[in-house]
Amino acid sequence: MTNKTLPIQRRVEKAIKWRNIAIEAIIAILIVVLLHTGISKLIDWRSFEIQMFQSPIFHEYYRIVTFGGPILEIIIALMLVIKRTRFVAFIASFLLMGFFTWYVYFLMTTIPNLPCSCGGVVGWLNWTQHLILNIFLTIISLIGALMWRNNRKEESKTKNKK
Repeated sequence: MTNKTLPIQRRVEKAIKWRNIAIEAIIAILIVVLLHTGISKLIDWRSFEIQMFQSPIFHEYYRIVTFGGPILEIIIALMLVIKRTRFVAFIASFLLMGFFTWYVYFLMTTIPNLPCSCGGVVGWLNWTQHLILNIFLTIISLIGALMWRNNRKEESKTKNKK
């Protein structure tokens, strides 16, 4: 390594370090939200089941959604913990949160009096706050996926140069 490439190498390593911190923060946020809402829905399963039965979209499939939704949230959260499955988990989180965002918007514009079926503290939010939270979680899921992929590429380049 030449003296000219050493400062560049240090900047790349510093950028990767900060990117890692940002990725870990995004992962932490998503894990907390997904585990909290998934577990809360299972703990208050009967209430969640009634709300899914009242949903115009999930009415016919409310039994599957009542179990499948919270379990999917928990699985995605656990996948975020495992490095080998993180990219897929970020994409799954992005898709799930994108769907939840659409669903909240749909309910806001069609049936605003329907109670929120989300678990835990998220259920305390009004529809506008809920929509904003979902948009935020959708965006950070996508950012996390992109950063994770880019970080892996940079780390591979750095390892190959050493």
